[in-house]
Amino acid sequence: MHPELPELSEYQLDGLQRFVRFELPIETLRKVLAPLVTFTLDGPATHQTVKYSAGIPKNRVKVTRADMDSAIEKVRTGEITQRQLQQWASILLLNDAFDWPGEDEDAIADMLGDLTS
Repeated sequence: MHPELPELSEYQLDGLQRFVRFELPIETLRKVLAPLVTFTLDGPATHQTVKYSAGIPKNRVKVTRADMDSAIEKVRTGEITQRQLQQWASILLLNDAFDWPGEDEDAIADMLGDLTS
């Protein structure tokens, strides 16, 4: 079990929520979360990492089925690239600041896994 971090700041929560909606680029998210979290997305999905200076945040950002559907639609319409979608899904899977509890939990986890490959 991971130790729990103190609550994320409003600035960090806002950055995470904006990232879920593709309103914040990955490079900016890196700055928002520093120094609590560092991540690399340079290699293939199997070489992507997220490192925490401490445990899991108390106030995690919820990811919904609607967020997933919106992301897939953004690729379909050309608003984002397939690579951007893959990186987004990797961040959501690897970063414990995101969570998707509830009835769609398994479906969202499966979708994120499929999007990272």
